[in-house]
Amino acid sequence: MSEQGLEHLLALSQTACREATRAGADFADAMAVRERGLSVEVEKNAVKSSDARAWGSVAVRAFVAGGTGWWTSSGTSPKSAREAGRQAAELAKASEPDPDFVGLVAPSSYPEVAGLYDEKIAALSASELAGWVTGNIDSAREVADGAVVAGEAAATTQEWALVNNLGVSAAQRSTSASVSVHVVVRRGDDVGSFYDWDRARLREDLEPEGIGARAAQEALKYLQSRTMETASLPVVFGPLASSALFAGVCAAASAEEVQRGRSFLGGKNGESIGSPHLTLVDDPLIPGGLASGICDGDGFPHGRITLVERGVLQTYLHSNYTAKKAGEENTGHSTRGGIAPTNIIPAVGERTAAEIVSEVADGVYVALGRPYPDSTSGQVSALVDAGFRIEKGRLTYPLKDTMVAGHMLELLQNLDAVSCDYRSEPGMVLPTVRVQGMRVASGD
Repeated sequence: MSEQGLEHLLALSQTACREATRAGADFADAMAVRERGLSVEVEKNAVKSSDARAWGSVAVRAFVAGGTGWWTSSGTSPKSAREAGRQAAELAKASEPDPDFVGLVAPSSYPEVAGLYDEKIAALSASELAGWVTGNIDSAREVADGAVVAGEAAATTQEWALVNNLGVSAAQRSTSASVSVHVVVRRGDDVGSFYDWDRARLREDLEPEGIGARAAQEALKYLQSRTMETASLPVVFGPLASSALFAGVCAAASAEEVQRGRSFLGGKNGESIGSPHLTLVDDPLIPGGLASGICDGDGFPHGRITLVERGVLQTYLHSNYTAKKAGEENTGHSTRGGIAPTNIIPAVGERTAAEIVSEVADGVYVALGRPYPDSTSGQVSALVDAGFRIEKGRLTYPLKDTMVAGHMLELLQNLDAVSCDYRSEPGMVLPTVRVQGMRVASGD
């Protein structure tokens, strides 16, 4: 993949867009994409599969009287691009008019975002990926005799070009690679398990070695787990669990969900939705960030925004369509078919994770779990996949068959601590957070 490849994709997108307007579309945009990837999957301590794939497409979105038609070609030839444009226009003519549709994004300049593409990632081979996963099998079994390891290593290279009939023209190349490991340790009928991962756009940011050993060390801690009584207690979410709380806020802040009456944050713009400890910034311009990029799926330039500041919701996440419908500023969060956040960065606090735990006389620590709310109701009900009982400021025994629950707005208001130390991944800050008064229930 090369700069010449981007020029080719721009030409294909322009061809498809031009064909859609010739076929009667009032507005049209087109995105040509080419991607190749490698993956190696491990199951029960052995390589289960190795896969290489390459594909390309041209996706066209056409509008007639606000009615929308989509068509995606298989392949990246001029012929398939023209066909996609014509078919999208015909579908738009048959669609119901949408009085809320105003128009597409106007041309603009785009920011430069460093660290999105790495030749070292693009040049990775299947044998290198296999070496990563087998190395993690070995390191896990060195730590925990008899450990059973599953996981995957993958690398992807992508390039795309987006144009519309108003003059928008954008293109981008990117790479990413990831390694994930799940370790299970059995001692008779007793089972402990843990999951860990690493992912990056740049090879220098990726540390594929040692994940298996770390996951095995954690899995051993969850042997001899037991249940606890149902109670209302402080819950401390570790770095791998706290991100789900923040992701839940972002999902509910989608203007599309709000406008469709499917968000518990409906009518909350400008209001307090959490404690002063809660501040979330969405920053798609972080160099090498996993969700960084020059623009959204509509071609609107990316920019840094504050979503929540000291507990107050500052804005909804908008696409071009939802922003025009609401008469609000476009935040640039279209995904070309939906709305999603980019790199969510929470503000950190003043105490360490250890200090936050030490202040809890009786509570629960969640290392793995997804306290992710139902976007419509706001209810949270999450299994503690890996966690500990906290007694007198110490992690005591591992938990099994335990769930945490509550309403998201109550959880956010009761969030009373965010750690100053955190796990850092490209474009990600993963702190430890504490929530007072969550319902904790045993499955027994």
